[in-house]
Amino acid sequence: MSAFDPTRREVLVSSTAILSAGSASTAQADVSMAKDQNGYTPFETRELFRSEDIQHPVYIAGEGPGVLLMHELPGMVPEFWRLAYWLVDAGFTVYAPDLYKEELKGPTKPSLSGNLARACISREIHLFAQNDSSPITQWLRQLAAHIHEQCGGPGVGAIGMCMTGNFALSLVLEAPVIAPIASQPAMPIGLLTRRSRAALHMSDAEKSALKDAKDIDVMALRFKGDPSCTKARFDAIETLIGKGRFNRIELDDRHQNPDGNPFPHAVLTRDLIDEEGSATLAARDEVFSFLKSRLMT
Repeated sequence: MSAFDPTRREVLVSSTAILSAGSASTAQADVSMAKDQNGYTPFETRELFRSEDIQHPVYIAGEGPGVLLMHELPGMVPEFWRLAYWLVDAGFTVYAPDLYKEELKGPTKPSLSGNLARACISREIHLFAQNDSSPITQWLRQLAAHIHEQCGGPGVGAIGMCMTGNFALSLVLEAPVIAPIASQPAMPIGLLTRRSRAALHMSDAEKSALKDAKDIDVMALRFKGDPSCTKARFDAIETLIGKGRFNRIELDDRHQNPDGNPFPHAVLTRDLIDEEGSATLAARDEVFSFLKSRLMT
């Protein structure tokens, strides 16, 4: 590890339901967080990564190719850490940034309403932008470059979910991300117009970069009845990059965890059924296979 210089239905449903790059300092986190209901706690090692005037703590664990794992709108929920440890067990080095915090302290407490308010006033995350990305994607591209430098290999994987789902697509621009995965990409929030339902929350430059990267495939996952991540958005991705490059996974709503969200949404976390033979667990395995086939060469 290099030494840094310190420094759920949508937003989940719709707006009408809304209540100097590369410097880092490594720290061992004594995270005073009790084990959650699944027995998973935040990674012990964390760094404060700074690029330009943006900095956030990044939690790190594992060995092998690097994967950038971005949390959903509510934050680092227990099922987020379950997914993070699954990735470590699958042979990856996982970097998990806390996009709501700027200091090396414990992770931000998961909260839909509280973190929605943080995101709404953030200068780094633009929840309602349709044809432009959030400024945080520039920081994430620098982080991806740092991950590649540390982990080596052919490139980096990136998993975005919900609020960060679209970010995984944007990172193909000037970054070593060769395995982008967008799970229930929900930006822009608000499903009031046909245009917003198909919007990708990407700039023209980012769209062009993704379209022109002919050797980079995209994986995306959603439940068919998810009101925050529509079929129109998946159709827009497919139109942009072509059907041959799009690994499209759309699950029937009946496969949602009945103890999860009040609507089908979080494919890889809260709405995943961790039981042999479940469709969501099979989707998770497809994600791992996608990453391994591109990063473990």
